[in-house]
Amino acid sequence: MPGRMIEVHDLVKVYDGRPPVLNRVSFSVAMGEFVTIFGRSGCGKTTLLNMLGGLDRPASGSITIDGSELTSLNEDQLAELRLRKIGFVFQDFNLIMDLTVRDNIALPLRFSGRKDKDRVDEMLREFDLRHIASVTPNRISGGEAQRTAVARALMNEPKVILADEPTGNLDNENTEKVIEMFVRARERFGTTIVLATHDLSLGRYSTSKMSLDEGKLSVEVGSDPPV
Repeated sequence: MPGRMIEVHDLVKVYDGRPPVLNRVSFSVAMGEFVTIFGRSGCGKTTLLNMLGGLDRPASGSITIDGSELTSLNEDQLAELRLRKIGFVFQDFNLIMDLTVRDNIALPLRFSGRKDKDRVDEMLREFDLRHIASVTPNRISGGEAQRTAVARALMNEPKVILADEPTGNLDNENTEKVIEMFVRARERFGTTIVLATHDLSLGRYSTSKMSLDEGKLSVEVGSDPPV
């Protein structure tokens, strides 16, 4: 049985005295799982992913990523964890417009002090981006931009990919291509994928499905229950 990559216990997040965005949320994700978290806009999906990535802190509860308990880490330690173990993919791509596609993909290597031209070339080839490697993001399509973002997220071979509505701005054809890349990353590298979306059709790609509503997380039929 695979070990646990992510463990969340009794997670609570509250903003300005309003009802909790997350209310005692608990679940675990095994190594190499592909988890989809469904929920309407504003239900707390982004908040949950931000906390899984150490970008935001809970009011209470614990989050453990690959054995590291996030609430016990300082900001420098969280930044190091994100650099080494976590890749992010966002709906709006978050590419740097002044850099080429190649340089955007290579950014994680620059931050980690690594030089690996072969790795960059591999990702350009893997994600069918060689023909636009020297082009800046303002001159490429939405599908190409999202493929660039996925390639960048995988550059340092992270153990976890956190994807926040990564297909929200894409048409059906490009949605299929991007999700296939996540599936390929899981199969080739054993990457654990946590994907937040409102698109119920994406559940067919996942090993486990969860729903977030009014601060509570529930497991969908056919999925392994959270622990």
